[in-house]
Amino acid sequence: MSSIDPYGRKVYPITSETGQKDYYEHLNYWRVCYHNNNPLIIPTTDDAREYMRLQEIANKLYGCTDKESRNKLRQLEVYHTRYDWRPQKTGDDTFVGLISPSGEPLLPDSFADIFTQFDAINNKPSFIPVSNGEAWALVSLTNPPVLMTDFVYSAIIPERWERKLFFVQDADTKKWGALSVSYPFLRIKPYKGCLPLLETLMPQIADEIYEDELMAEDETTTFFMTRRGDKIGILTNFGYSDIIFDRYETENTTYAFRLIRNDRKKARLADYWHPDGKTCQ
Repeated sequence: MSSIDPYGRKVYPITSETGQKDYYEHLNYWRVCYHNNNPLIIPTTDDAREYMRLQEIANKLYGCTDKESRNKLRQLEVYHTRYDWRPQKTGDDTFVGLISPSGEPLLPDSFADIFTQFDAINNKPSFIPVSNGEAWALVSLTNPPVLMTDFVYSAIIPERWERKLFFVQDADTKKWGALSVSYPFLRIKPYKGCLPLLETLMPQIADEIYEDELMAEDETTTFFMTRRGDKIGILTNFGYSDIIFDRYETENTTYAFRLIRNDRKKARLADYWHPDGKTCQ
C-alpha cells in the first residue's frame, strides 16, 4: 500500500477508493520480517487440520533435538508464514456464507457479501462486516450469529493491525466515523457466550481517514488522521479531536501531539490517550 504526504505527514489512505482496494494487500504475502512479494499458498482442509494439530503440540517440540521434532517445527513455521488462512465464501450468486480453511462453518449462506480479510485460524475476530445487497452491517461470528448493527453503512473497514476499530461510512451522508470493540468487566458468571460491545468512538463526521504512526525506538503505535474539507484532526483508540486543525506535530517518545491552527498562536496539546487535548492544556 502506497503512502501519500498531505499536511506534512506520511500517511496511508484508508477510506479512499484506492485505499479500500489496497488496505489489506499485506495479507497476500508471506508473513516474515522482511519485505517480499511471495504469494501465500492456498491450504487444503488437511493442511489446516495438520497446522492446528502442530500448534497444539508445539510446546512439547521446542527443545527436542531429534529429527522428527525439528521437521515438525519447521513445517509449523512454514504453515505459519507461507499459507493463507483467510476464510472462503460458500453459497451461490444470491446468498453467501463463510467457512474456515479447516472446514468449520463460520456464517450461513444468508448474505449478499461478506468480509474475508482476516485469519480464520489464529486471529478470528468477534465481528465482521456483511452486506444485504444494499448496505453493510456487523455480525458476530457466534453460533447462531448475532447482527450487531443495522444495515446502515455504505462501507465498513476493519482496522488492519489490532482489529479493535471499524471505520464506518454513513449510507446517506457518506461521512466516515469509527466504532470500537470493548470488553467490559463482567461481574456475573458464566462469562462464556458473552459478546464484547460495539461503541461509537467517533461519529460520522470525516470526509476521509488516513493511517499514521508514532515511532518510539523500535515500537510503532498506529493512530489516524481525519479530514473534513481542508481541515484535519486525529483519532486514536481512546477518542478523537475536533477536525479544525491545519497540521499537527508529534513527539514520538511521549506519544504527544501539537495540534496547530494557522489562526492561533498557541497549539493545542494532546496525547495518544487524550486526543481531544482536554487534560493536556
